[in-house]
Amino acid sequence: MNNGARFLIVACSILGGIYPLFGCAYSLTDCSTLTGTAEYDECLASQGNKHKQYELGLAAYEAGDVDTAIKWLEMAAEPIESDNMVYMPPVGGQSYGTVMRLPEQKGMPGHIGAQKLLARIYDEGIGVEKNERKAAHYRNMSLGVEL
Repeated sequence: MNNGARFLIVACSILGGIYPLFGCAYSLTDCSTLTGTAEYDECLASQGNKHKQYELGLAAYEAGDVDTAIKWLEMAAEPIESDNMVYMPPVGGQSYGTVMRLPEQKGMPGHIGAQKLLARIYDEGIGVEKNERKAAHYRNMSLGVEL
């Protein structure tokens, strides 16, 4: 379990005891309520969807916003090293949703397109200073090479 997940569990435990109406399910947004809006992709990306992170990074890159591109591309490029937590909306007349863990994604590689684009950005110094170490890191990730 990564530090972010530990923090979430501790915070929910503390706040759940102080504020009984507060629940861990409220810590994740129900992205389905945003379907068809500009915020939908960002909601999914912020909850760990690698493909959406890549799409947002690529869109920012194509728009010339390299800082935002790097933010999303770096998220997409990193392998999933912990369980993915996903908010499931209420069903069957429930008044609350549920946070579910998707352990089958643990250990999945990062988005190869993001890795290749980051290698190019750092190799050519597109909007950033050239950084051969970072370029090699992302290039090796895209090839499945561990250093």
